[in-house]
Amino acid sequence: AGLGIRFLKHLTRNRVLLHLVDVAPLDGADPAEAACAVIRELEAFSPTLAQRPRWLVLNKIDLVDEATLSECRERIVAALDWKGPVYSISAVAGRDTERLCGDLMTYLEEQQTRFREDPEAADQERAAQEQMQQEARDRIAALQAARAEARQARAADGVDDDDDVAVEYRH
Repeated sequence: AGLGIRFLKHLTRNRVLLHLVDVAPLDGADPAEAACAVIRELEAFSPTLAQRPRWLVLNKIDLVDEATLSECRERIVAALDWKGPVYSISAVAGRDTERLCGDLMTYLEEQQTRFREDPEAADQERAAQEQMQQEARDRIAALQAARAEARQARAADGVDDDDDVAVEYRH
């Protein structure tokens, strides 16, 4: 399915990314593999974005017992080689979200103060923002070129990509 280009482009404007991982996915997917897939997608879209500060947030803890949560947390942390903060929450139940929100607000306030007091840090942040925006533009252009090439190849092969659907517009 993927994260989507619009969403990824939006992420470039954030100073910290909350990497939410569903510990009880409805589709039965492996949470560790799902977490790794997100990292791969971030890296493919923008290596600079993939290096942004990121916090791991394990969600839906109300749907698993403590032993399952602990085992899942260990697998995800190991799969990601995670070194940063790890939070366990239930967003729908509001369980343990206050600590996450408080820590996030503190972090963002500290970053704002740092950028205000340290011109070099502010310049590095601006440079990272510009780099991420350029990487996003480059990735989007590459995807558009690949789509155009695929359309041309289908047309050259006589493949009709409208799946024989007739569209009728009415006013």
